[in-house]
Amino acid sequence: MSDHHAKAMMMIEKLSLTCDRRLSHLQVACCHSYCGLPLHGKDMLIYNNMDTERKPLLLTGHHCEISAMTFGKGNRPILLCSASADYIIVWDIELCQRKTQDVATGTVIGSFLGEVVHLSFCFSDERVAACSGAAVHVLSSKRHGVISTLRSHLGPVLAAEFCPWNKDLLVTISEDRTFKMWDLKTEAVCYQSFVLSASPLLSLLFIEEKKHLITGSKDGQVWCFSLSESHTCQLVTKMDLQKLGKRHEVRGGTLNHQAGEPPTDPSHRERQLRWLCIGSSDGLYVVDLDTSELVTVLYFKGRPLEV
Repeated sequence: MSDHHAKAMMMIEKLSLTCDRRLSHLQVACCHSYCGLPLHGKDMLIYNNMDTERKPLLLTGHHCEISAMTFGKGNRPILLCSASADYIIVWDIELCQRKTQDVATGTVIGSFLGEVVHLSFCFSDERVAACSGAAVHVLSSKRHGVISTLRSHLGPVLAAEFCPWNKDLLVTISEDRTFKMWDLKTEAVCYQSFVLSASPLLSLLFIEEKKHLITGSKDGQVWCFSLSESHTCQLVTKMDLQKLGKRHEVRGGTLNHQAGEPPTDPSHRERQLRWLCIGSSDGLYVVDLDTSELVTVLYFKGRPLEV
């Protein structure tokens, strides 16, 4: 990427929030319209991203501390799922906003399933995956009850995501440093990876346009796999964020982007669609998936001197 395009990148802070608890190991919720944070552990505040002056919506209903939150994939209705050791609850955000004179309520879809560390909706918002211990519970988003419980990992499951182009495929990652693909019709593992890293896998992402699966580990390693219709995976590329960052700095490409004008070059916008933003402890790494090269790093304030 040329210096002209680098300087044209822009990051705008739309909303800045503070929380009364440590969030580094808590799944918080954010979508195009809203973001949500726990309040006093057991309650939630939902902020409107489009109207930052609007009073946040307060949601109450959990009796234990909230451990995970996520928004659904759809625009109407906008659903939020929250989990604690007592309940897993689905909330219709716009319906809750209309109940200004009454206490907003959600639908309890699961009870006492342990400490849930990650939640995800399927792409029709009909099902929810909840990771608790070494198991993944698949639940209906509309009623109470577990559809299936999936167990095979040798360590705690840290994330689970539904495949966007195959509604009966679920992928899980674990502290055992592997990922597994599940056929939800048979509730069986249809593919299991080799041990990828010396550190646990923490994140999981599907790229629908290319039928790719991306996962990253605690030590800054990122893998991209292609998925076939026969539920097998082939490694496309592996990236080391620390090495990418150092190589980028040597090339003089380190920029701390905080302001600027948005690019108007159509070809530049097309390339941006192939960029992947990866969160790390010191900043956001923007990677070009086609070249596996670092586009830039958006460093956090007060970052360490070393990448």
